[in-house]
Amino acid sequence: MTLESILAELMRRTGAMRCTVRIDHPAQGLSVNVPCAEVLAPGARSMMPNSAVDHRRARSVRSIEASRRTLVQGDVFADPALAPPPALVEIFGTRSQMVAPLIGKDDYLFGWVSAHFTEGPRDFAPSDIAAIEEARDAVLAVPGMPLDI
Repeated sequence: MTLESILAELMRRTGAMRCTVRIDHPAQGLSVNVPCAEVLAPGARSMMPNSAVDHRRARSVRSIEASRRTLVQGDVFADPALAPPPALVEIFGTRSQMVAPLIGKDDYLFGWVSAHFTEGPRDFAPSDIAAIEEARDAVLAVPGMPLDI
């Protein structure tokens, strides 16, 4: 399975406008500041060419780093303590999202899987949360995933 096929299935199951995988692995030339894989619905803007945001410092990412659990934000404006980087909203139109952590050796958060929605606030069903967590597990099972960093 490829990262793109995993994300395409996540998009199909959730109706997301954009799904990404971000991984920090400098030896492989990967940084969480640029997705290593992305799948887009028609009309969605790509995050691939934009590396200006320090995603590791984003409040939403710090939340999953602390909790080690999937972040489910039905409205990215609802809790200022978890607000995403302004560019996610202003440039990419994200209004709700789910972010599932990728945890490696020594409990290190080496990346995450995300699903973004632009239609406005939404209530996520248990099936949506299951879909992103199954996508996370599928990403972790991809051969060559840097689980030992």
